[in-house]
Amino acid sequence: MLNGSGISSLMPFINTLGGLAIFLIGLDYMSTYLKRSAGETLKLILEKATANKFIGVLVGTLVTVLIQSSSATTSILVSFVHSQLLSFERSVAVLMGANIGTTITGQIVAFNVSKWSYLLIFVGFLLQTVATKAKNKNIGGIILGLGLLFLGLKIMSNAMAVFRDSEYFMDLIRSLENVGWGIFVGAVFTALIQSSSATIGIVIGMATQDIISIEAAMPVVLGANLGTCITAIFAALKSNISGKRVAAAHVIFNLGGILVFAFWIPQFIELIRQISPNADVARLVANGQSAFNILSTLVWFPFTGLLEKLARKCIPGESLNDIEHYSLPSPKNLSQSPTLSLLQSKDSIMHIKDLIREMFWYARLHLVSPDRDIRDEKFIHTRSEHKRIRLESLDFLSKLAKLNLDYKQTVKVLKQSSLINELEHLAIQVEATFLENKRKIPYQDETYSKLDRYYKKTLKYFNDSCKAALNESELHAEVAKAKIFLLNKQEKYLRSSLINRIHKNETIYHPEDEELTLKILDLLKSINASSLRICESISEQFTG
Repeated sequence: MLNGSGISSLMPFINTLGGLAIFLIGLDYMSTYLKRSAGETLKLILEKATANKFIGVLVGTLVTVLIQSSSATTSILVSFVHSQLLSFERSVAVLMGANIGTTITGQIVAFNVSKWSYLLIFVGFLLQTVATKAKNKNIGGIILGLGLLFLGLKIMSNAMAVFRDSEYFMDLIRSLENVGWGIFVGAVFTALIQSSSATIGIVIGMATQDIISIEAAMPVVLGANLGTCITAIFAALKSNISGKRVAAAHVIFNLGGILVFAFWIPQFIELIRQISPNADVARLVANGQSAFNILSTLVWFPFTGLLEKLARKCIPGESLNDIEHYSLPSPKNLSQSPTLSLLQSKDSIMHIKDLIREMFWYARLHLVSPDRDIRDEKFIHTRSEHKRIRLESLDFLSKLAKLNLDYKQTVKVLKQSSLINELEHLAIQVEATFLENKRKIPYQDETYSKLDRYYKKTLKYFNDSCKAALNESELHAEVAKAKIFLLNKQEKYLRSSLINRIHKNETIYHPEDEELTLKILDLLKSINASSLRICESISEQFTG
């Protein structure tokens, strides 16, 4: 058993760990409410990430500033690339921006306004308690998280002050001036706690107590950049090839930057001192992290193509086959940002739509092509994949609906669920038409050509309707509806012409062929009816 003096000797370590825990809680709290308050902004800027590489860097920076976690940004990128919401090529630029955005935490911490931490906690708690609007509650959560972050830093800093009297501890800290050892320690520690911001916070806390020099701090800062890659690696373990390549690119980017800078740490520190004259060590650490990440991005930016090639070398394979292994991430991973979760579910519905469109296309080939057995196999595989993703998507939305959503987000969940059910209705119909009819239309005359053109237009307008609904574009929905109304007139003309031919015994084909043509017209008419309902769902109102 420990006696009183034994416990007292352990108190600095206990207080340091407690301060670290409060720091991490504050960081997580602040990140959570920043995500909630910036949800729509995140949606908009993420959708702009595909514009060009420069925009991608800005997007990565802004997203990470908003959610205060480069680890979260890279995990989201792995998930988005996995689900084809973002291409691997575009994700590389966003990764670079994420490394810049994460430095904002160090800049905030370096202000060392710990004396205001209790006031921030009180104001944040008060806002969360009395506010009735979600926006004000989110602001309260951000302020409360910031207060806890500074309180944790204050506790850590005060607890570590006693370590200055330990020659062994100070020797250990001075040993971090060995660049290789400092990078290793920073990488391992950051990988263990999965937060580079926490590592920087601890280093800044030691700097405020004159425990660590800038010469010992900078290698640890560089190592923290490498250690933070562990989160992306974990996120990529169950991802497809493209998702794994995002994690690989993240590791290569950070490791490459470290290898470039590791050989001129003294010169780099001197540069930071010139940029920040009269700054204390805490500010030098924060500025050093920012400068390192910005310069790394500038060095790598012209070579993004090389970075992509290296990632592909590390993770070889054909990513085109990844579509067969599409899966949604667990909602709990994005529960702090429902808007991002809704983007994920939107993407899964687009994938479902593409599978159904593919099923319709196979049905067309099935009815006119002689290699029916091959079409059978492909159709059945596609239908099976559709069923799996449909169930995943509905389960995803069901779990998402149980989160703390606002009214608009709840409406989106309901509309997306309704759209999935509408698409399932179509899938059942095309499956029945496909499996029940073993004949193919034998004729290649004008009637067939008109039917084929009608089939293709039907699929195109179906595609346009789904996009309009998922993008909530009433304008595009109205355009699609106008085209579908015209298409319905064409369907009536084709049906009337065929019935007249049958009635007048003018057909030279087997009666079952004419009957099959009517069944195809029925199927296409049903698709058009569903497309109209999908367009009309945009303006559908839900009353609370």
